[in-house]
Amino acid sequence: MASPVQWLIDGDTFEGMEQLENDLRILFRTVERRLSRFQENSEAVWLNRNLGQWVSVSDVLYAALAVSHRAWRLTGGLFDPRVIIDLERLGYVGAQIPFGSHAEAQWLERRPRLRQVRLHSPVDFGGIGKSLVVFWGARLITRYFMAINRPLPPMLLNAGGDMQMLGSSVPEPGGWQVGVEHPVASDQMGMVLTFPVAMAVCTSSIRIHQWFHQGRNVHHLINPLTHEPGGEGLLSVTVAHQRPTWAEVWSKALFLQGTTGIADFAHRHRLNAWWFTDDGKVGATQDAWHYITWLHPTFVI
Repeated sequence: MASPVQWLIDGDTFEGMEQLENDLRILFRTVERRLSRFQENSEAVWLNRNLGQWVSVSDVLYAALAVSHRAWRLTGGLFDPRVIIDLERLGYVGAQIPFGSHAEAQWLERRPRLRQVRLHSPVDFGGIGKSLVVFWGARLITRYFMAINRPLPPMLLNAGGDMQMLGSSVPEPGGWQVGVEHPVASDQMGMVLTFPVAMAVCTSSIRIHQWFHQGRNVHHLINPLTHEPGGEGLLSVTVAHQRPTWAEVWSKALFLQGTTGIADFAHRHRLNAWWFTDDGKVGATQDAWHYITWLHPTFVI
């Protein structure tokens, strides 16, 4: 998934660890094979090439479509997998697909019992694919420990910044400490957050995915309402949630508010969120401030 994947365990090794690790590797490879828009033989590419037809899809692809459609509705269209059309137009090109349109209001139809879908516009699962596999991986780990009747030690599953904390207890001392990457310096942390309970944390950032297109700097966080890169004044947004999928969705929706709208939007949706701005400041929602236990000296509150 073009990201480092980490499985961190705060405890001793355990019986069956090698098999569970192998199962996690298989899961990540399977999801990538199903959802990638960069692999010619992926199921998502195949679906994008069969627009307008009722087709049967895998459970992985069906779940990704269902969650994406729900996120599209709940965010008022700010999360929209159809931004693939704009990404391709701006030069962020994957496997070749037919030309698509944003005009289809009902871009997805589903037959849940048959696991069939009819797609009317091409889609890209991007970050939501990583957050889904982290969620499924965490569920796989939890079920394994339930099956062997052992308490789940503190663990962290992390796919390129989409992470899920796990465990019936928390790391000692102090709880979970999560470093949020510096939005400019790739080898430094911008802040450290400390959580007393297990959470999921995801960050939407433009540090890596920026490029020049026709003489201007663009990035991959597209505002579906304008069809252009959004988030004026923001460098990154981090959200903590119970599930990594929704941490991912809301971090992207928040980013698109830009500096002028992010605080009100986050408060309205009762989110725990933190953000860095391009003028060297850090912001957070009211309840999120107390999770910050260290801040890089280049940023001010």
